[in-house]
Amino acid sequence: MKELLLKNAKIVLKDRVIEGDVLVADGIIRDIIEKKSPVKAETLEIENTIDLNGKYLIPGFIDVHIHGSNGADAMDGTEEALRTISSYIVTKGTTKFLATTLTSSKEELLNVLRIAGELQNKELDGATIFGVHMEGPYFDVEYKGAQNEKYMKPAAEKEIKEYLDVKPGLVKLMSLSPHTEQSIQTVKFLKENGVIISVGHSAAKFNDVMKAVEAGLSHSTHTFNGMRGINHREPGVAGAALISDKINAEVIFDKVHIHPEIVRLMIKAKGTDKVVCITDAMAATGLPNGDYKLGELDVYVKDGEARLKSNDSLAGSVLTLDKAFRHVIELGYPVYEAVKLTSTNVAKEFGLNAGVIEVGKDADFAVLDDSYNVDMTIVNGNVKYQR
Repeated sequence: MKELLLKNAKIVLKDRVIEGDVLVADGIIRDIIEKKSPVKAETLEIENTIDLNGKYLIPGFIDVHIHGSNGADAMDGTEEALRTISSYIVTKGTTKFLATTLTSSKEELLNVLRIAGELQNKELDGATIFGVHMEGPYFDVEYKGAQNEKYMKPAAEKEIKEYLDVKPGLVKLMSLSPHTEQSIQTVKFLKENGVIISVGHSAAKFNDVMKAVEAGLSHSTHTFNGMRGINHREPGVAGAALISDKINAEVIFDKVHIHPEIVRLMIKAKGTDKVVCITDAMAATGLPNGDYKLGELDVYVKDGEARLKSNDSLAGSVLTLDKAFRHVIELGYPVYEAVKLTSTNVAKEFGLNAGVIEVGKDADFAVLDDSYNVDMTIVNGNVKYQR
């Protein structure tokens, strides 16, 4: 049995922070020993012991909407690109992620799915790819954002079945616009096939979204961005995302896509259990200002913003989840509530054995200093990054 003892940590549990040690065996949390416990951790003789010297131990971040980083994009359609993303984001505390596609040709999407399927849940140098988020191509041109409109089309179950058949259980999340009766049928079809359905890049009206929720839709893609906004006479997609208790609402908390006080409003409306921090990061993440690509589209990055050259629209982000985590803390929420937004909520939503420090859960951790900077990342009990 491969054991690891993480000593002298501030352990962030679901509702509080304790001081103590965590014992890991074969990639699973086996024991949590609080310092005030009568059982002294010092009695454990574990060869592989790491003294965390009072740093925070939190569940590793989980990103269900990330396109790329460090010069690589999921749409590159190569194992190397996905491994590059995995190796970069683990340095920012992310331990699990969904490789996220863009609106593209069917041939390209099938290729990306095949490549991702080869690496799904495999041991990598960085974060684990637990599946794929298909963002598009079933969107509204009116709210296309940085998605390529030439590939946008109405949802078709026959085509979607081709994507799902690449590897059962690979496509975990699909973003689409539920603005027609046909798309409502698609939501039902996806739900029956175990896919979580998200509303995104959508001109749908409030009632359309609520009808889709009844059909099985339960997620909203980068809420407030790429969707019909709130109007006092038509609550729109954003209004439905805030009002429906069945929707987990994504947020790109980079302070560019959305004002911090709107994030506070989202949390007030939905609670800390139904808001999900994502990055929507693109290939330029981690790289200097300059010119880049998002799929086939030309993008420039300047001062922490990624924008399309053609019309200056925001084009994904260069955010990492450790920054989003710190932004939640800056709003005044305690560290254990911030963990919900960056890990616990999606772990619960996607049925992952992670997202919380409990006996029996995966040993996926981020170790943070007192300024909440990532000092170490552990995936399945293995140290994958150390500052």
